[in-house]
Amino acid sequence: MKRLNVPLVLTILLITIISTSACRKNSNTIEKVYPITIGVILPLDQEKGILREKALRTAVNLINASGGVGEGHMIELVVKSSEGENRELTASTAAREIINTTEHLAGFVTSFSSCSKGLVEQVAIPNHYPVISGAATAGYLSGVSPYFQRLCPPDAFEANILTQQAKDYNIERIAIAVEDGDVFSSDLASAFQQSYGSGASTLVLFSNSEPDYGAKLELLLADNPEAIFISMLTPSVYEEFLRKLNELNINDRFLNTSFILCDAFYTDALFEAPVEMMVGTVNGHPKNFGALPAADTSSSPYKYFRSELKKQYNQEVASYNAQFFDIAYIYAMAIEKTLLDTGINDMVAFRERLQYWIRQISHGEAGDPVVMPSLGWQSMKSACWHNGVDYVGASGNCNIDNQGNALTPYAIFNIVGESGSYYFETIKMVFPE
Repeated sequence: MKRLNVPLVLTILLITIISTSACRKNSNTIEKVYPITIGVILPLDQEKGILREKALRTAVNLINASGGVGEGHMIELVVKSSEGENRELTASTAAREIINTTEHLAGFVTSFSSCSKGLVEQVAIPNHYPVISGAATAGYLSGVSPYFQRLCPPDAFEANILTQQAKDYNIERIAIAVEDGDVFSSDLASAFQQSYGSGASTLVLFSNSEPDYGAKLELLLADNPEAIFISMLTPSVYEEFLRKLNELNINDRFLNTSFILCDAFYTDALFEAPVEMMVGTVNGHPKNFGALPAADTSSSPYKYFRSELKKQYNQEVASYNAQFFDIAYIYAMAIEKTLLDTGINDMVAFRERLQYWIRQISHGEAGDPVVMPSLGWQSMKSACWHNGVDYVGASGNCNIDNQGNALTPYAIFNIVGESGSYYFETIKMVFPE
């Protein structure tokens, strides 16, 4: 039997402890364990906002349950709503409230283009707070700041997909109905109009309870369009539009009219509006169709996310949910890397370094280990201690480019069913080239 060399073992153990400490920290200052906060601005006045918060919390719960980040720092979410007539203003005001009441604030998460625009212009750019959005697609936000990034493509990408689908269906004349005053709606409408060309020359703005609503509808329909592209975000706005349009559907006026839908329509809330006139076929193709970013549902990260979302919140995956799940892991890994570099005592230096790592860990370098949520947070955390990582998420491609964009697959969807029982169906998937 071999005798244990106690002095040698103690020496090796001491060296290991010193090496680990040196690897984990670059500061001689012993840090206290604080919660690290992420501010979250979501449209909590809408179902989609609530569902996206739960998707974000699903990941944060898993991370915290496995020890959090660094030496036991828990990730804490402070969530505020972007609801109101001016979402840009609401978002920037909410962000300032979070900043004024939070000591260890790492950065922000946003949803809509409007609230992202307000927060980025008023807070992120002047004060250098990292911001990640899961659903802000406005073209204006592409490259707007090194402190802003999103896990979705700009509107031009969606506009090109819708244009190609409409041309595949041989639709030649399209009228465009746009929500007045909304960044996403106007940006997508402009991108589609430019992409489609002269066949989409009619564009009319709509808002709630307009006294001349009827006149605006007749202007929209003046050239007998073969299709109506509806670029609207707010449920109350598009519900009124569809209701007013349906009132004109006398003697099946829209029997041979197609409807092109933006990704904001991919919510069960749409079925509160009269959608029957949009359902069916025209000239052998679906009467309605739209497009939205979609994940590979067969991938292990997506399956893991879907399972955990169901387990924790009894929720099925809705639009952009996977993106918000991925945002939590991107933040957590970037925080892990930043804690190794700078610690948490100087939050200004912390946020500067955090922004660097947010973009780095989303795609990594050649030879970096591939990490994904289904491996478990402890495995992902350990990988962060050694050079870079390459994150593969539930939403698909999370590679954030130098303009702050990520190009993802899109699903072409349409509404099918009968009165009182409508649902969304995927027609096909479109992958970025």
